[in-house]
Order: sequence, then structure tokens, then C-alpha cells
Amino acid sequence: MNVPMSVSLVITTYNAQAFIMRAVSSALEQTHAPLEIIIVDDCSTDGTPDLLGRVARAHDCIRVMSTPYNGGPSVARNVGLGAARGDWIAFLDADDAFAPDRLDVLMARAAAGDCDAVADDLAYYDAMAGQVTGRAMGAGQVPRTPISLREYIAHNRSGGDGFDWGLLKPVFRREFMLAHGIRYDPVVRHGEDFLLMIAFLMAGGRFFLIDHATYLYTQRQGSVSGRASGMSRTVIAYRDMHDTALALARDPRIRDNPELVALLHQRAAGLQRLDDSYFVSVALRSGAVGAIFRRIMRRPAFLPAMIRQVAAALRRRLCHS
Repeated sequence: MNVPMSVSLVITTYNAQAFIMRAVSSALEQTHAPLEIIIVDDCSTDGTPDLLGRVARAHDCIRVMSTPYNGGPSVARNVGLGAARGDWIAFLDADDAFAPDRLDVLMARAAAGDCDAVADDLAYYDAMAGQVTGRAMGAGQVPRTPISLREYIAHNRSGGDGFDWGLLKPVFRREFMLAHGIRYDPVVRHGEDFLLMIAFLMAGGRFFLIDHATYLYTQRQGSVSGRASGMSRTVIAYRDMHDTALALARDPRIRDNPELVALLHQRAAGLQRLDDSYFVSVALRSGAVGAIFRRIMRRPAFLPAMIRQVAAALRRRLCHS
């Protein structure tokens, strides 16, 4: 008789009182019931801790933990990872949700025994419209072969070059993670999933994708409603991610592979474009025009990005006038 594989489901949260119950409810409604639901609160300052306490008292499978300081998602996930007891570990962000059969479909693939991590496609969710708006990769577009380090980096070039695989949410074989000491980098608050997967793949982890879309990823800006969800707590740090990509290219395990180095430099270039666009959008909203010109003086290559961003802002303003 096959014994079902157990799953520890880790939810990390910070100031999520207004929306955390959607994530928790989706965890409780899994057709493959998790062994435990570990909710790690990252020192919230709203009513999140009180709400989680009430939820934990109502459900024996829920354990609520907290970080020793507000350290961001990496620190919170490491707390959950260290406390997990299941055969597999799944992660869920507080502003997202699982479809009811997510653990079922992932564990069905994991049961083959030839993988250490499994992920599926994302289903984009517009919180303001209250509906799923589509898939990230699309049906039939998910590779069937194991994901190599080269392939993973190639799909994380950022800056508009297709869907960024760093957004995927794999489940991991806990035994593999423990054996290789794989943890989130505690100083990284943005792009932490990408770095974890790089460490996983460099340790020889076997990673597969399946052609389902059962992770409901809440869009920052709804593609149907056109409105911001207001749920994301990510601190944007494209410049730090840019620097990390270049540091990885110098890693002794990578630097002698010209193809990987080139892909990481392409990722850094894409992140530079994202950083430029984000800088301009923030400066325009705050009226900090002088900051834009100072950036142009320091780095003339920034000028084309600034022109594109300003032109797009003017077009939007004309469309709504």
C-alpha cells in the first residue's frame, strides 16, 4: 500500500490582516491535506498576530511562529523551513492562494521518485476583479524534461524578456534541502526565490515542471480591473538583484562557463532596465525631477529609459483626460 507523502505548508506574512485568510482558507481546503500549516509572522504591527492566534486555536494543524526581528521573506521562510516535519515543503505567500487540488497534482508528480522539487504554472489573479485572468506560461508551454541550471537562468533574464521563472513556487523534498543545507539568503528581501533555486540546482537538485496552473498569483496591478491590489509587501530592490546577478557570474562554480556567465549578464542588464523604469516612475509620482537629471548625469545610458517612461506616462494621461 502506498503511503501518501506528507507536506508541510509554510505561509509567511507581514501586516496582512486584511487578506491573510484567503491564503489560510486555501491551505485548509486542500484535497491533499497538509500534515501541518506553519504560518510565520514577520513582526507584523497590525492585527495579524491576534487573527492568526484565533485561527490556530480553531485548527489543530496550524502552527503560528514569528521571526525574532522584521527580517523580510527570506528570514521568515527559513523559520518555517527549519520547523517543517513533512516529507515535502510548500511555500505560499500571504497575498496568494492555492487552488484546492494544488498539493494533489504536485504530489502525484513527486510520487514518481525522480525529482527533488516540482512546480506548476502560475494562474494570474486580479484581486480587485476577483477573478483568474490567465496563465503565466500557458497550456502546453511547460517543459517536460528536468530543468537544468542553464535553462533556469535563461528564463530569469528579467526586464521584459518573457515570464520570469523566479516567480514559480516549487514544493521541495525536505530531505534534499536538509542534506545540502539549502536555505534562503537572510539578507535578500527581493529575488530570494531565484537565489534559492540557483543553490538548489548547483547542489544537483532535480527540478520538474507540470502543465497545471494551481498557484493563484495575485497581480500587483490587475490586468482586468486596472487597479492595484495593495497587498504586496515586497520592497523593490532591482539594483540589489542586478548586483547579485553579476556576483553569481563571478562565482567559482559558474565563472568558467561562458554560457552561464552571458545569461547572468543578460539578467543583470534586464534588471538594470527594470530599475531605471521603477526609478523614473517613483520620481515622476513624487515630483523629483531633479533626481532624474542627476541620474542622467551620472549614467547617460539612463536617458533612453527615462524618455520611454515619460512618453508612456504622457500617453496614459492623455488617454484619461
